[in-house]
Amino acid sequence: MKKIQLLLLLVIFLSTSSNAQIPVILRVSAGEQIDTTGCNFVRELTRITYGAIMSGKVKLWNAPSKELFFVPQTLLEIEQSTRTNFIDQDVVFIYEYWTNANKILSSRTTGFLFSNKNQAGEDVEYGYVDFEDIQSVLLSERVMSNANGNFNSNLSAYIASKNYNFNFLQFAGKVINNKEDSRAIFNEYIGSSKFNLSQFSSNEIPQKKVTWTIDASPDLTKVKAQNSNKILAAIEKYLRQNEEVFFNLGGEKILTHVQKGKWKVTRLEMNELWKKIDGVISFDPLSMTIFINDSALSEVPFREMVKMEIKVNELPFLDFLKQQNFNYIIRSINTQDIPRSESYAYQKAIFETDWKRLTSFVKQF
Repeated sequence: MKKIQLLLLLVIFLSTSSNAQIPVILRVSAGEQIDTTGCNFVRELTRITYGAIMSGKVKLWNAPSKELFFVPQTLLEIEQSTRTNFIDQDVVFIYEYWTNANKILSSRTTGFLFSNKNQAGEDVEYGYVDFEDIQSVLLSERVMSNANGNFNSNLSAYIASKNYNFNFLQFAGKVINNKEDSRAIFNEYIGSSKFNLSQFSSNEIPQKKVTWTIDASPDLTKVKAQNSNKILAAIEKYLRQNEEVFFNLGGEKILTHVQKGKWKVTRLEMNELWKKIDGVISFDPLSMTIFINDSALSEVPFREMVKMEIKVNELPFLDFLKQQNFNYIIRSINTQDIPRSESYAYQKAIFETDWKRLTSFVKQF
């Protein structure tokens, strides 16, 4: 009988005017998120929101009714008195209005309710943040995404596309207290349709920030190993011929620990933005760090890199790097550190599989 009542409720709303806005409250748990979405949505929402509250950019209200707002110090006192942490809460609640016009879904987010549980399992209410108040922050702050994510992602896009796992707490004023009913609503009301399609470009360029390193190689029998050594030798030659650049990058501090002239370039670390357009990957340098005797010089931004007249095999340094004909180790993708033992698998994944499923490829490698 209960299931029949739920389905009747859905039929009524699916047959009403396309302008009908259905109030919903979504229950979103950190423990139910999956890495293929590119980040843990709850962890990122709490991290970004907490920073915005503490910096005074957004107001924290006592409840959705917004009768009273808390200053940042009040939130700190709540955390301290309850021995909880705002960023570590497992569940957040999202208040929205949904419209389904002939399977064209749109949503309007109104706010977020934040809470936690203390060590005794008791509820701790932090408060409510209005969406309009925090929207600009969610648009401007980059998500700390894993290897599957897009480097330029923001939480506003996650919210609009519903790119996270959720269950219903309320739908059209009806309390939904089990996952079976929640799934039934999802299947009937949403199905395979997507939310807010008009807000997204079909030509979004997949891109990832990739950090990789070149180390000196003792193997001189293979071309890629030889080229790795040639890159390091070319950088070293340039720095020896341009002592002012060397010292401006902090070389003088390193020379205090080694005998004059007895230094070598032992590693190059590159930060690049990798893009995939029509299946073709491009590599755009962002910055580099040169290591002298395993100690890092100051980071060199791209605008300074282009001024360095370094050549490898008679090619400009940056042009040679784009050929990728050398040995390198991927150290991180976006904000995810890559263990050395998995570097080759991630390199293979980037060139052979869907960029939203790199971690799945590596797990099966």
